[in-house]
Amino acid sequence: MEQGHTQSYHILVADHDPAALAEYEKEIAELGFIVSKAFSGQAVISLFEAEPVEILLLDLGLERPEALELLKIVRKKTYDQALQVVFLSSVQRGLDQAVELGADDILKKPVDPEELRIRLKAAVIRLREQQKLLREKEFFRQAVKQEEAFSSRILEQHLNLKKAFHDIELINEELERSNRRLERVAKYDMLSGLLNRMSLFSLIDVEVDRSVRTATPLSGVMFDIDYFKEINDNYGHQHGDETIRTLGAYLLNAMRKYDNAGRYGGEEFFILLPNTNLEQGVVIAERFRMGVEKMPVECMDSVITVTASFGVAEFHEGESREAWINRADKAMYRAKQEGRNRVRYD
Repeated sequence: MEQGHTQSYHILVADHDPAALAEYEKEIAELGFIVSKAFSGQAVISLFEAEPVEILLLDLGLERPEALELLKIVRKKTYDQALQVVFLSSVQRGLDQAVELGADDILKKPVDPEELRIRLKAAVIRLREQQKLLREKEFFRQAVKQEEAFSSRILEQHLNLKKAFHDIELINEELERSNRRLERVAKYDMLSGLLNRMSLFSLIDVEVDRSVRTATPLSGVMFDIDYFKEINDNYGHQHGDETIRTLGAYLLNAMRKYDNAGRYGGEEFFILLPNTNLEQGVVIAERFRMGVEKMPVECMDSVITVTASFGVAEFHEGESREAWINRADKAMYRAKQEGRNRVRYD
């Protein structure tokens, strides 16, 4: 990898072993990257808050907080940024969960310098693809915004009241066509069949903008499969994967045609409910809750049933996207704390 092509990329290496950190820093610096290092999870969080990071090499044995919890925190902080996460691990335990939570690659310890070079080159390639997708997302968001503005000017200048209602229907059809164009460039989560995390956040931005411009309500539902770890522990990860596949198929069949859902991370999902206020959102979430409870999950020779806990929040004009999602997340955790398999709202 030529040095001139890598200097703009910032790599953060996190490992509890100072000797290993020093060796990584030496090898990576020789490849032309900008390198920072951290001995703890809290140091990683502080560095992410201080400056942009494009690639994170994360030791699975890191603590304060431990690596898997740290991965959740980092992914939430950088949901709208291009970031590659490569796990460093000398053991097999925890790798499946790391991949489910958003790890992009895994590098076995002790690290071979040549393999490190190759994996970093692959990470740079994936990083550039992520950056390209983010640019496409912004392009289509602006295109939808311009189409709506143009249609609004036509309505204001040329149509009487009767024709205005007719053209509102045409605008809605154009919005649906725009949404289909967005779906063509968006990527889907292969396991659930729902939107993946990046595509989900892209659509959240579009729906929030539309809700503010048209003064229509918008609600969101965060939900989490109850006791998912026990499903993996008792039946195996194959059954856990089948649970997510079955849940995704159920949601695609049960949602209204203008609703959308995505896999937020692991066993967490987020549902977008346009033109829906809080009271209506709670009714819809309760319908989903009962549907999940009655949903059989078949894997090999066994059939199980699962439940889920739901949190509902209506978007408030002026609040950030993160604040809105966080309110739904907190409502969901209240549902879990109060016994699971129930709906709570903020």
